[in-house]
Amino acid sequence: MAMDTSRMEKIKNINSNKFLEMLDKAKNLKRAFDSFYKTLDNQVLRNQVVDLVENNYDLGKVLEVYEVFGGYTNRSFGIVCDKDGERNEYFVRKYKASALDADVTLEHKLINYALEQGFKEAANIFRTKNGETFVKIKEIIHGKPKTRIFAVYVYLRGEDKYTWVDNENTPTELRNLGSLLARLHNCTRDFDPGPLAKAEPTIEVLMLDMKRIFTELSEQSLESKFHDFFRMSLPRILEVIERNTILPEAYAKMARTPIHGDYHAGNVKFEGEETVGLFDFDWSKMDVRLFDVCLGLLYCCASWHVATDGQMRLDDCRYFLEGYNNALDGTGLEKLSAVEREYFPAMMSIASLYLVYWCTDLWYYLDPDGTNDYESIYYLIHLVRAMKWLEANKGELAAVIASV
Repeated sequence: MAMDTSRMEKIKNINSNKFLEMLDKAKNLKRAFDSFYKTLDNQVLRNQVVDLVENNYDLGKVLEVYEVFGGYTNRSFGIVCDKDGERNEYFVRKYKASALDADVTLEHKLINYALEQGFKEAANIFRTKNGETFVKIKEIIHGKPKTRIFAVYVYLRGEDKYTWVDNENTPTELRNLGSLLARLHNCTRDFDPGPLAKAEPTIEVLMLDMKRIFTELSEQSLESKFHDFFRMSLPRILEVIERNTILPEAYAKMARTPIHGDYHAGNVKFEGEETVGLFDFDWSKMDVRLFDVCLGLLYCCASWHVATDGQMRLDDCRYFLEGYNNALDGTGLEKLSAVEREYFPAMMSIASLYLVYWCTDLWYYLDPDGTNDYESIYYLIHLVRAMKWLEANKGELAAVIASV
């Protein structure tokens, strides 16, 4: 008996031309949706910023809001306010979803201390009508309520000339970058955090746990190019951890200060070749200052060119280190010591491991909205290459530090 198809709909085969027509329509729908989503996102952000400033601060009416691009975990905005007919510009930071009250409190306490001690390149933090340095606003992330931290700063003068990828500074700029970091360390050398401490441990403690952290990340069942590359690189990463252990008695002899923790030219404002502003203190914590110096060198002096990716520009390292040491006249924080010079090559490798840790932590955990797989693997490949280069060129690094 033949099938009765009178109440059925025949599903027709679609030829290639029809598929192409439908694909073109789908692309138009995607563009329309992306534009719709961007408009909604922008309007939510603008409303958040306007409500934040007008309800919590005495800065006047918000006239204009601009998103400042360049960060990876926080969102930043430049705003224009009118108060009594006078227009002023301010900087607004929307902290990452994982930011903790205690971490932000410590960051702001450190910035205020640095300003009090004469470090004029940091941005003043505006206090709310209630005297607080930040405001918490509730929003929904992945269907769950989440409190986000916002803060308002002075908008620093100067030009954003670089990023951590676009990092080819002039010799004068590199010396000034080294000097700026030295003055931050010197101005804050007596800072007392009291009971406050960042959730992230010092590099000495973190290194003790890094093999376990990396191994556990690699054992996850994931399918991605980032995860595959990380697993392939893991044996070498673990070898570098093993070869660069610094004993507690050596750490005990190193100068310990507040560190910036994310020191690169993309977080510095310039006027000509002069450094006039420093921002993004949200990675700052108490640690050995040599670690901060080595992070700064890795950020500022590692090549991103295809043919030399991950290789350190040794002359640039020397300029940076000269600027750092020359800014310290012996009346406060001492110049780099014999112990710090001895362990400089090892700490450079440790700095590269830390940035691998940052990159993997960001990809696996920190970004609630997901990270770009191709952008993340680009960073990870660069950092692993830098790690390998540093391990293979410890003699050259020793010669650079000896020349300063």
